[in-house]
Amino acid sequence: MGNRANYVVIERGETSLGWSRWGATRIVADLLAGPEAATAALRPSEPSEFPPPNTAEALQWTGITPVDELMTDVYCEGAALIDHDRRVLLAFEQPDDYATFVDGLAGLVEAWPGWHVRWAFDGVLDIAAYLGQDRTPLREQAPDQSLLADRPAPFHGPDDLRPDRPDHWYEGVLSIRRPDGSLELYLAADDQTAIAYTTAAKVEALASGFAHLERPELPRWGLHLDQAARAGALWCIDRLQGALIDLSPTWPGWTWTFWGADVRKQLDACAGALRVPPLPARLRHLNTVGL
Repeated sequence: MGNRANYVVIERGETSLGWSRWGATRIVADLLAGPEAATAALRPSEPSEFPPPNTAEALQWTGITPVDELMTDVYCEGAALIDHDRRVLLAFEQPDDYATFVDGLAGLVEAWPGWHVRWAFDGVLDIAAYLGQDRTPLREQAPDQSLLADRPAPFHGPDDLRPDRPDHWYEGVLSIRRPDGSLELYLAADDQTAIAYTTAAKVEALASGFAHLERPELPRWGLHLDQAARAGALWCIDRLQGALIDLSPTWPGWTWTFWGADVRKQLDACAGALRVPPLPARLRHLNTVGL
């Protein structure tokens, strides 16, 4: 129960870990206070401040408890790592939409001048990797490709759209540059982990896609494939959840690039065939979009 978050503060070579039951939905809001104020607020509390265990006060307490280890990716819904020694801020939470993501990230860049502000696209696993820990024990959501091995690729062209579904049901966009230079576009109702459940062969078997596609809302993720170059690229605003883990068995000979949350990369690759609402103004100042 709750919105669980992990916190890490590194200062003068010392690392402290914390946990909060209710902090995951306000990671960005807490960090907008800037390095000093955010560090003071997110450093674990002293034991004397804790409410009695197994009480309503304990359940409602919004303080930060010191812990010895990070949560697994199933339980950790937000996190912040503040490294004063290297001036690195690494954080994530679940954004409402693309504009909210950009606004939050841009706000952090402005509030933490001189710091390298990064988004933890792989959630708490990126926090573990930064600390030099093995990600594997923290991963409970690794995709099981065998579960969907017999299903077609989860991408929808004009012939198999669901008219009974609202536009926002389709969260992602797939663009394919075919070997003859033509471009086809598809909608995806699944999240970005769809890439882990599909294969190069399934993409080859897709029915014809859209030649042009206009979305009423900015997608949450996008996948671009260049079949002649056998190259794929993914961007998203949500946690990867294993989307790019070892694709070599199902995409033999392909190379992969992660574009962070930069929808502009896919728009450029589509050369005007994919149209979306105006991009957030603050995106212009985010060169790496969280990487």
